[in-house]
Amino acid sequence: MLKRTLTVTLAGAAALALHLVASPAAGAAAYGCSGTQVGSWKVPMKDALDGSTYYISDVKLFYNARTGWNCAALVKRAGHQRYGEKTPLYLEMYNSRWAEDNWKNNYDKDVGRFKYHAGPVKVYGKNICVSIHAKHGDHTGPGDDYNGRLSLSGVACD
Repeated sequence: MLKRTLTVTLAGAAALALHLVASPAAGAAAYGCSGTQVGSWKVPMKDALDGSTYYISDVKLFYNARTGWNCAALVKRAGHQRYGEKTPLYLEMYNSRWAEDNWKNNYDKDVGRFKYHAGPVKVYGKNICVSIHAKHGDHTGPGDDYNGRLSLSGVACD
């Protein structure tokens, strides 16, 4: 009886450990950010066949009051059929001090094919508004026709 209980307990512990390793954490640190989450926005996608809107990713925004930095990630939603598969993601963030000749601390972006999230992108944000542009190119249509897009202006004006 003890051997059977120990076997079941070890199997359960192994399954839990596998789940923890396979599933990315949901906190700021999981995305390379620090601070408190100050916003979350769904990135809308359009169904190519019926035109309905659905969501497979979210922009998560964090602010660290101690350092004055904003940090964002474009995060795929678990459970979507292509979650864990590399798909095109684009995320950029800039503050109101950004200009073509003034990028340092004011502009950041991350572009590529990612399994779980794009980012982190970080800009200074103490007493400054930030803007965010996100694209989730997880589609089967031609070109950019069905890409999810989200543009946010003047958010996190701490």
